[in-house]
Amino acid sequence: MGHLSKSKEHRILRNQLDRYPLGAPGEERILDILETIYTKDEAQLAARLPLGFTAIGPLSKKLRVPASELKTQLDAMADKGLVLDLEIGGETRYCLPPTLVGLFEFSMMRVRDDIDQKKLAELFHLYLVKEPTYFARIKDNETTPFRTLVHEETLPADYSEILDYERATKIIEGEDFVAVGICHCRHVAHHRGKDCKVFELESCLSFGEVGRYLVRHRFARLINHTEALDIITRAKQAGMVHIGDNVQREPNYMCNCCSCCCEVIGAFKNLDFFTNTFSSNFEAVVNTQTCNGCKACAIACPVDAIEMRDAGKTKPSGKPMPLAVVDKDTCIGCGVCVPKCHSGAITMLPRPQKHIVPENTIARTLMMAVENGTLQNLLLDKHASMGSAAIAAFIGALLKLPPTKQLLAQRTIKSKFVHFLASKA
Repeated sequence: MGHLSKSKEHRILRNQLDRYPLGAPGEERILDILETIYTKDEAQLAARLPLGFTAIGPLSKKLRVPASELKTQLDAMADKGLVLDLEIGGETRYCLPPTLVGLFEFSMMRVRDDIDQKKLAELFHLYLVKEPTYFARIKDNETTPFRTLVHEETLPADYSEILDYERATKIIEGEDFVAVGICHCRHVAHHRGKDCKVFELESCLSFGEVGRYLVRHRFARLINHTEALDIITRAKQAGMVHIGDNVQREPNYMCNCCSCCCEVIGAFKNLDFFTNTFSSNFEAVVNTQTCNGCKACAIACPVDAIEMRDAGKTKPSGKPMPLAVVDKDTCIGCGVCVPKCHSGAITMLPRPQKHIVPENTIARTLMMAVENGTLQNLLLDKHASMGSAAIAAFIGALLKLPPTKQLLAQRTIKSKFVHFLASKA
């Protein structure tokens, strides 16, 4: 019942954040997080912001606050990562950032003394890794905000069908603005007294307008393509997993993740319902004829998808020689295991059923909203007129009908529906 003692401002903010597809589910833990990040005044203003990017003029009229005063308040909050301000259509537009990827990361992307980051680290670890509340929101989704990028060097030499948006190197080379910042997850681990001993703290890449936002507000620093590719190379050598934005065009970020700190990997390993829908379109395959049972691949696997099993094979001494077996439902297709296998028994091959990668951020957000029944939150603003509010309620009810959910769950229908909505956005 601790949530009843939380401030009204933070509870209203939680409700507004919860309108996003991943949202801000739960009560006490998420309210503790929001109270650590936002003051009451900041929470009150943030809760009134729309989910879509809006220029200062319309916002001023909507909120009934003078434009100059409102801009000063929003710019100060953007400096703290509490508000997004991006250059869109030649002018600055503002919106409330989603929890992930957004608000949560921004709170830990630089060393700060204006918030209690040690307290926040414990709250994030419980909320994202140990408890089922947060990721339960996407347990039945095919679409997630993130996806694994295979280590492209681990694919067969003659394989030519990997697309540019599946290659970490091609993504970096195609961006006109690249920034690097502190890894949220490793910073959380640091404050929990569990510093990462595998990879560097400053390792998360950001691109495009989001990268500019982070550099402008001192959450990241600008780097060139050579520096970014060097980070990727070192990450591969250290056995890191590339987890990037789940889009084909204009990605916002790419992380280099370890199994000891990454909250996505940690939640995936801890929570039974969290499936590998964020995997790459490749999977590890073991050749049992050449596997020598050394266990190196099983030790290297960041998600424990490989185990050694008795396959009737014996060592020269006559003792049983367990062989590596890959659990296809757990493998995320990262390729970390391949260079560890000195007998060349593991290969990365295309999955029989490929994951659909949304075209861009708008399409990805809409697909997630269609899958978990929150589309009405994105299509209509909560401060709309009564007529529009009634339409929003109708759309919400329609999406919850079993026949509608079954129809939208069909991959081709859903894709066309989302493409239509994205074209109108």
